[in-house]
Amino acid sequence: MPDTFFKLEEVSGQDVALTFLHSFLKDRSKIPGSLIFYGPDGVGKWFAAERFTKQLLCLRGVSCGDCESCRLFMRGMHPDFIQFPRKKNIPIGKEKDPEEFTIRWLLSSRIPYKPHTSEYRVVLFPEANRIGNEAETTLLKTLEEPPGHTKFILIVNDLQNLKPTIVSRSVCIPFQYLTQEAIKSIRKLETSSAKEYYGGSLNPFEVPEEAIDEWERNVSENCHDPILLLKLENWIREQMNELRSNKEGVTQIDFLEIVCLQLLYEYRTKNFENNLKRIEAILEFKSKLHYEIPALEYMLLSQLFLKLTS
Repeated sequence: MPDTFFKLEEVSGQDVALTFLHSFLKDRSKIPGSLIFYGPDGVGKWFAAERFTKQLLCLRGVSCGDCESCRLFMRGMHPDFIQFPRKKNIPIGKEKDPEEFTIRWLLSSRIPYKPHTSEYRVVLFPEANRIGNEAETTLLKTLEEPPGHTKFILIVNDLQNLKPTIVSRSVCIPFQYLTQEAIKSIRKLETSSAKEYYGGSLNPFEVPEEAIDEWERNVSENCHDPILLLKLENWIREQMNELRSNKEGVTQIDFLEIVCLQLLYEYRTKNFENNLKRIEAILEFKSKLHYEIPALEYMLLSQLFLKLTS
């Protein structure tokens, strides 16, 4: 393995965030009890959080890869690394015998005790916006006076998705959109190809490349002809119906967001002037997509394709 395997050195294009993290690792006594990694999807927040955690927990403090801590971490078995699951809301939990991965479970059965292997314990919330209001209030009490052996890392797109009282008690680490140079550098180490319509992100939806390629092909082949657009709308509805039963994978909203990016790319790069009204219709569709009204996306989809075919 190269010396930089699973280390912070692998993180690219995030100089500001890395300045914070490297300074903390040089003097661990100054690491705040709570860190918030915030910024767009697909730019390396989780990637950096796991590597920062591995080095913090390393018994030699360098992410050596050889000590007991590093070996446990790479096997996903480190007792001092608590990572809450993704795509699941985080409730407060019952007062007695709280369920695993609830806030009361964390505060009653994990936080009070000293770490097992390392000097520190790290609690990572990959989607901190999923912490419920009541759970967030309960967690706040611990964040105000965290035990010295436990560090919290909360990952979120927008700081406004967290209570101001939590933000004010944390050190916020900004992550920015990646430059095209950084993306090209990262992609050289990967087998997948970059998608221009992701902008300054890598895959922001964490969808398999083969699925992205299939969706891209359908959009590209059918979005420029009024008759084929009807075929495209039917295909999108079929995909949405399949995704409805898939609770752990990509959501319908994620799928529609990706399709919108692909449509915008097609209309922007091919005959842009004649597609201005179509682009406006897509942007209007995107602006209403997250209203969280049941089945709203189906009605919005009908309105969108009516405008695209007119």
